[in-house]
Amino acid sequence: MSSISNLKERIDNQIELLLKAVAEEACLQNYKIEKAPGAVKGDGYLGYITAICISGKTDSGKEKTLHLVVKSASKSDAARVETPLAELFDREIYMYNTVIPTFQKFEKQRNVCPFSSSAKCYQACMLEKSEALILQNLKEDGYSVWERRLPMEHDHVSLVMREYGRFHAISFAMKDQEQEQFEKLTASMDDVFTMFLEKADSIKLYQKQCRKALDSLDLIADKNAYATFKTFIDEGLHKFMSNLPELVDKYSVVLHGDCWTNNMMFKYEDKNDPTKPTGMCLIDLQLARLGPPVLDLSYFLYSCGSKEVLNNYQRYLDLYHDSLSVHLRQLGSNPDKLYPYSVFREQWKRSSRFGLTLSVILIHIMLSEQNEVADITENAELGKSIVDAFDYDISNSEAYNDRVKHIILHFVNNGYI
Repeated sequence: MSSISNLKERIDNQIELLLKAVAEEACLQNYKIEKAPGAVKGDGYLGYITAICISGKTDSGKEKTLHLVVKSASKSDAARVETPLAELFDREIYMYNTVIPTFQKFEKQRNVCPFSSSAKCYQACMLEKSEALILQNLKEDGYSVWERRLPMEHDHVSLVMREYGRFHAISFAMKDQEQEQFEKLTASMDDVFTMFLEKADSIKLYQKQCRKALDSLDLIADKNAYATFKTFIDEGLHKFMSNLPELVDKYSVVLHGDCWTNNMMFKYEDKNDPTKPTGMCLIDLQLARLGPPVLDLSYFLYSCGSKEVLNNYQRYLDLYHDSLSVHLRQLGSNPDKLYPYSVFREQWKRSSRFGLTLSVILIHIMLSEQNEVADITENAELGKSIVDAFDYDISNSEAYNDRVKHIILHFVNNGYI
């Protein structure tokens, strides 16, 4: 026997079957499937995030509760015209069901503690308009999301950079030691980010937001930076973003892909000290693809890092490369051969502008109040494009201008644009 309470607005028949399968795999009897507190507007831009509890008794009669998250796709035809929604869910399911388990097996075979910075995936469905994943609810395991309105400070940024180093190292080591298997593993991983850019015409969104960010500069005091950034917007941005697939080379790895605050969760051994994270998990793998590590790192650093972090950005690049090198050696490969520091820094000079382009829109999103957050599905149903959906003013415009100005000046002063 089982029951489902108050979930019909979020859970269709296919997802109900997935949840029942999870309960039965856990050998739960007389179980109940109920909605739990959690998820707010903005948590899932192309679908729904629903916290679920399945409670019942085991064969021994012991009470047991599974704390889960259902990530389900929007059924809107209009949203599917605007975005490659099915492909995004397919990619995330492939990452959870195939790529991460393969990575973990590779590490175990080398007596290295396997990568654990991702949630457990219990079930998944790829049926059209019922795309969904049933995931571990990390909040119940002590993880929490960083307050998105605040830039991240040293301890959190350091942990993320180290974890990206470890994650990327697995790709490098697999290519080095099991090249054929790595190529087979990633052969179907088309560039979903570029697919999204093309279908949603997102480059227009980046150009439009960059022009708004241009207003953060003083025409007189920041004359040089204004002219340089304007030239990048007018002449360089479209070309760079359109040519992202060409960046894939022998130094490319499986990327996390969507590296902002909402897509990482932190754990704290001392719950009373939220400044010292002791663990983290990367979530939302829908934009995972092949690409140079710099795409993940610049996306994260510029979208999430504080001014102090950006002022000392080389420290965090060193921290990343040190973490990558340590893990590569543990896996039995030579970092100096696979990803020399000189190559890393050259890629940073050439491609970190990806982080500049993404940060101007991500910071706009992160500083939005709940009543300002765009609902892509609602806008699509009204005939509005992705560009229109994110074209809104925010009440925190002063904080926005302060942050993006610092980023633009950073790029100009370092000669990265």
